[in-house]
Amino acid sequence: MAILPSTATAIMPSTVPRRRPKHTPVLVQASMERLGERLRRARKVRHVTAEQLCQASDISLSTLRALEAGSDGVSMGNFLKVMKGLNLLAQIEGLLDPKADPETIAYVDRKLGEAR
Repeated sequence: MAILPSTATAIMPSTVPRRRPKHTPVLVQASMERLGERLRRARKVRHVTAEQLCQASDISLSTLRALEAGSDGVSMGNFLKVMKGLNLLAQIEGLLDPKADPETIAYVDRKLGEAR
């Protein structure tokens, strides 16, 4: 019986330095925490358990807990899934609405003025 050489390779430490995690600005963290609290409140006033919302939103319980805690490590897609699960996705449409952005309005006014 012949012994075959091992095909396993030794795991070498990465030579690429790891990036340090970026610091979340205080104002951003505070906004995320308020948003998380609003999500929790919206869930509770609908008498929906965390488990029920997770099932409706197709996310894990740990992801929902992170969202409700205001964690900055949760994807926007998961946030939108929860908004859909709460039947609140339509509220997102108002975010970054160009009709409510003074810079966009000023830009359009300038462009219209140039066209005349």
